[in-house]
Amino acid sequence: MRRNTNNQRFVEIIFGMLLIMFGLSLLSNGGGAPFGWFILMAGGMMLFRHLNRTNAELNRERPQTWQWSREEREPHLVTDAPSGTQIYAHALEAVRRAGLDPADSPVLPVDLGVMAFTSDRPPALHRTRPILDNVDYIQPFVQLSLTTRAAGKIRFEIVDSDGQILFVHEEFLDLKPGMNLISPPARLPIHDAQAMHGDWSLRVSADGIVLAEHNFQWLESTEKVIRRHVQVDGELSGEMRQMLEDNRIERMSLDDLLADQEEEAPRQQARH
Repeated sequence: MRRNTNNQRFVEIIFGMLLIMFGLSLLSNGGGAPFGWFILMAGGMMLFRHLNRTNAELNRERPQTWQWSREEREPHLVTDAPSGTQIYAHALEAVRRAGLDPADSPVLPVDLGVMAFTSDRPPALHRTRPILDNVDYIQPFVQLSLTTRAAGKIRFEIVDSDGQILFVHEEFLDLKPGMNLISPPARLPIHDAQAMHGDWSLRVSADGIVLAEHNFQWLESTEKVIRRHVQVDGELSGEMRQMLEDNRIERMSLDDLLADQEEEAPRQQARH
């Protein structure tokens, strides 16, 4: 049911855009100015109605978004009983995924994730929530807890869904006892050609020993959904054509639509 609703809304967006383009074409030719304005307004109203409906649904779904935001401000902390160190739940899982026992690790990652950068907006912190695939860059971070002072090479690696290492940064650091927040002075550019069909991994190592392996996910943006259904030359993809056929919109030609509108105008005048 949800998929059918999304398909119908996507068709409404495309149809509204086509009406706007057709209306602008009529206005540019100069021959059908009144009718061109009518088509242009019809397409604009269709898109406006869709945007209003989308905003209303986003408001209804805000509790889930708020929970995600609260999670980033107040992530789930657990206490590792043997050592008594407080560690975020996702970091504890990442340490165990690396094959280490948190109680026996003198260098313990207690928090890690990535910062996502988009245009001029402030960076967004992502620990466990998915990242929109239209961001410009991501930059990893880790917070290490040390029992004593130590020095060594800290290495960051980001691996995509296909197992390809896309980002590597290694730096020699002098770490103090207690908490050490570390983030490399480099970012990974994000683009459409990268493999985002599955989880990515962030690996943090110290002197060749993997301390944590954290998995994170991607969330497909609305722009990419539309681009996925429209080919480079502007033609609809086969999947999109099938969807239009299922919704019976492709069967209505533009001439049929205009004819229906011409027939409707005298009826409205008769009512008045």
